[in-house]
Amino acid sequence: MNADRLLRDTLREWAEETPPPPGPDLASRALLRRRRRRATSLTVTAAAFALLAGGVAVPVLAQSDQPSHAGPGSLIDNTVSAHPRESPPRHLIAAGDVAVSAYQADYKTQTQDGVERTTYSWYLYDRGTKRYEKTRWGWLDVAPGMRQAAVLEKTLPAPRVGILDLDTGKVTKWIPLKRKAGGVQWSPDGKRLVVTTYRGYPDVETSTRDRFTPHARTGYYLVNVDSGRKEYRPMGVDTGDRSVGVGRIDVRWSRDGTLLMVPTPPGGAMETWYDLEGQASEKAPSYEGPDAAPSGLSPDGRYYTVGDGWTATVKETRTHRTVSGSNGSMTLAWADSGRLVRWECRPDGGCTRDVGERLVLTDPAGRSRVPLTGYRYEDSPREWEPLITRR
Repeated sequence: MNADRLLRDTLREWAEETPPPPGPDLASRALLRRRRRRATSLTVTAAAFALLAGGVAVPVLAQSDQPSHAGPGSLIDNTVSAHPRESPPRHLIAAGDVAVSAYQADYKTQTQDGVERTTYSWYLYDRGTKRYEKTRWGWLDVAPGMRQAAVLEKTLPAPRVGILDLDTGKVTKWIPLKRKAGGVQWSPDGKRLVVTTYRGYPDVETSTRDRFTPHARTGYYLVNVDSGRKEYRPMGVDTGDRSVGVGRIDVRWSRDGTLLMVPTPPGGAMETWYDLEGQASEKAPSYEGPDAAPSGLSPDGRYYTVGDGWTATVKETRTHRTVSGSNGSMTLAWADSGRLVRWECRPDGGCTRDVGERLVLTDPAGRSRVPLTGYRYEDSPREWEPLITRR
């Protein structure tokens, strides 16, 4: 494709997909999105991925606030798979070693007697159509290599977990479960699953402290995918004979796959780490825990990120000094040792938590940036949460 044709196609795509202005009452919408983010925990998933076969790189102009130079402000590559007027994306979003393998969208929340129930749909990247396609699954996670996904059926909690072949779109294996599951995550080596079990539908919350719901987590399975061997450990959050309605609180892998993180109520804000034998660990892994942003340590170990779940700062590992200009919204993943995928707010400031931001690729100092997606808004269908993985 020559430059003139690329320019014409890009301008036509932008004209067709100009996003609407943000709606009113952003503060209340942001509060709702914050609860949903806690329920989904999508962006903290960063399993190890092999190279994505069939990906198409789309040239994108890198935007620089300052001249690029060696170090944190170095020039960003100008070729990524990006679609800056798509929100949610229809085509592959990828940069460096990471990609958006799937996302949640179409959120619907119903409130009755002080209990909120949120439902949504999963969109998974289809290697054949090279687009994100709506699925029939209630929960999923993509394995390293983007060849397989672990899936739970639409009605949660589900009595089995399936292994989906992403080349054929067919489930190659069903693993039955005695205790029903509401969440699943691949280990970083792609050999095991942690499957979180629930008493009822997991994505519900109560709006008052004195109300309880019977949905809560009951424990988790460790599953060897090849053999199907399972080991179950009770890990409930019961209060008396009823359970605090704090929403989804899935068990998660540490980044190196040696520990499991078990959130505890209220709201899953606290966490305890366990080894794979079920013994509690005395401390969290390095660069993980309550004050760590999802991106964590850079691949070369030179930088790490800290944050409060929304804002994030990049620091140098050796000196612990803050990289100048690195303060900003959440950092989601390291594309490679010198580039980050993060959320970026609108330049006019029309942005609060989870409303009015887009995915961008930046250097650690934030001096250069490449827009990866359009801005997301509360208005359907532009409300979505990405699953970012290594490819």
